[in-house]
Amino acid sequence: MINSLNKYDVIVVKFPFASSMRYKARPAVLISSEDYHRSGRNTSIILAISSQVDAKLTLEPIIMQWQTSGLLKPSILKASIATIENDFIISKLGTLSKEDQIVLDQFIQTIC
Repeated sequence: MINSLNKYDVIVVKFPFASSMRYKARPAVLISSEDYHRSGRNTSIILAISSQVDAKLTLEPIIMQWQTSGLLKPSILKASIATIENDFIISKLGTLSKEDQIVLDQFIQTIC
């Protein structure tokens, strides 16, 4: 599936529960580049997305075009980056708008 995905795609990934072998599907945005994926890695770098808008940190931006991104609810970009195995990617929901891509890039510069 990763061959059909690109940076800024909003995806659903399997996040493991800390206390068991079970998983829960969660949205995330793919932030690894095409060069990263061409390198032969079987992993992707993602940034978490949450619909818990009321609990957001001051620096966590709201996704302005959340419907275009395929999200079901207003959502935020979380200050949480992870590397996951490509097998943990379930599906693609959509792609961040150009406006939200700029916000994401600025957010990564702020937190990294």
